[in-house]
Amino acid sequence: MPILRDSRRLTRAARRIAADLIARALVSNGFRPQHHTAFPLADGTYGDHEGPALSLLVLGDSIAASVGTSTVEETLGAQCAATLSHATSRPVRLRVLARPGTTTGFMKHQLRRALRHPHPPGVALIIVGGNDIVAGTPLRLAAKKLAHQVTQLRQAGWHVLVGTCWDVGHVPAVRNYLRIPLSCRSRRLEHLQTTAVRRAGAVAIPLRDPRHSTQPELFAADRIHPSAHGHALHLQAIARALTSTRATR
Repeated sequence: MPILRDSRRLTRAARRIAADLIARALVSNGFRPQHHTAFPLADGTYGDHEGPALSLLVLGDSIAASVGTSTVEETLGAQCAATLSHATSRPVRLRVLARPGTTTGFMKHQLRRALRHPHPPGVALIIVGGNDIVAGTPLRLAAKKLAHQVTQLRQAGWHVLVGTCWDVGHVPAVRNYLRIPLSCRSRRLEHLQTTAVRRAGAVAIPLRDPRHSTQPELFAADRIHPSAHGHALHLQAIARALTSTRATR
């Protein structure tokens, strides 16, 4: 269907333009999303154990994709896969579906790919919400869509972990006068996500951390995305839920 494909291309282009304009308005260091969204591809099998591999999917936005890291080993996906493999003594097959700029609504495209995953379901990790904050998405709508996506994964047999929205107001490049309103929206979305995903049968993991506002080394050179240290901090929050999940037993 050529017309449908052309329409989708236009929609994607419109989203990229909108994201660029929003980012320019919010930040003060000349950040350009399309210039800073590369990330190492971490897909693969982790662990040298024998036996059937456990599937791990990572869905969501630039944090989930590990923008800000420079090597595969630094990525959140690779660290989660290695942690899970060590805890379960099983190889872990990682697939990162997350893409920079993703909002909760736009994650539906990743969800379709997840539901077509050719291997038995295991653990799905979702991190999303920061782009909803800056894009002005109605927060209740974002939480409702997230709950629906979690429900679909759960019905397909996946055990779902959700890293809830971090505090966008702590991002160093954000203009000072926007820090308080962005922090308020971030905390509101975090609360709504937590309630929604728990009702849908997922585990909610808070990623908001006061250290983001006091330790600049937690951010990459663009002063927007987490650095390798920042992603390691997120791993600390995720690791306990990751290794205690029912899918690892």
